[in-house]
Amino acid sequence: MRINGALTKNPTMPYQFLITDVPVIMNILLAIAGWVFTSYLGWCLARNISTRLGTWKERIFTSLLLIGLVTISVGYGVEATAIGAGWWRWTIEDFRMRGFIVGVPFIVFETWAHFPTQYLLLPYFLIECSSFKKYAWVNIFFIPPFIHSIATHVEPQFIRTSVEYTAFFVVFLLAFISPLRFDYSGISLPARRGICKTRALDFSPLLVALSLLCILSFLDLFKIGNAQLLLSLLPLLFLLLLAIERIPLAVIIILNIVFVFIFKKEALVAAVPVLVYTSMALLGFCLQKKKVCR
Repeated sequence: MRINGALTKNPTMPYQFLITDVPVIMNILLAIAGWVFTSYLGWCLARNISTRLGTWKERIFTSLLLIGLVTISVGYGVEATAIGAGWWRWTIEDFRMRGFIVGVPFIVFETWAHFPTQYLLLPYFLIECSSFKKYAWVNIFFIPPFIHSIATHVEPQFIRTSVEYTAFFVVFLLAFISPLRFDYSGISLPARRGICKTRALDFSPLLVALSLLCILSFLDLFKIGNAQLLLSLLPLLFLLLLAIERIPLAVIIILNIVFVFIFKKEALVAAVPVLVYTSMALLGFCLQKKKVCR
């Protein structure tokens, strides 16, 4: 990946792996596996969260927005730990939001956000998992990833940022107004057998997210010895809480306010997913009430 952003004139890779005894190909494969793992973990958590939202359940663009929040949150925690442990570093100096985020340059948020929304899941959702799949022109949705790829390699440099932020804005807008839902017709799922019949399998994404939080917390505290890096895990923690339907929203909001009160502006990033969810919940309630009144 090469980023020709407005933030740098450096034509080299925007990040550099620092573990020299690992072959370059292994670093690349690890990065790719990490992107795919995070995107699908985001999909699983987004399904839980959107189910809790009710009105927004199974909406494609709502899911994409929530997936983006999850991948950003995972990226924030993973990057803060990896940079702190000396596994890799960013060659770009990006001081945006300095004082509000810990351990990472702001470009981390942009990079981890556009991968699921433009490269991996957006084309897949629209081509294979929506009602568009019955149309012959459906392959047109392969175009967005190529637009972004081209934009990262052309001048002037603001073209890349314009494409990325336009895509973010479109996904955010459609998350609230588009009724397009997942359509799994024609897709046959294998029957669950043995242990897979239990509901334990449904909780596996939550357990994976919890395990990730525990591992990163352990590394931050005992390998790196920097407790401040734990603040980078707060967004993922609150998304995990939102994915557990039995936890009341009021409890999550109060806990979020407490963290902001204690840690000030460095905990404000963790308020973003809670604000997005609360906004959707309130809007969904108003739409439902309006529909009932009619």
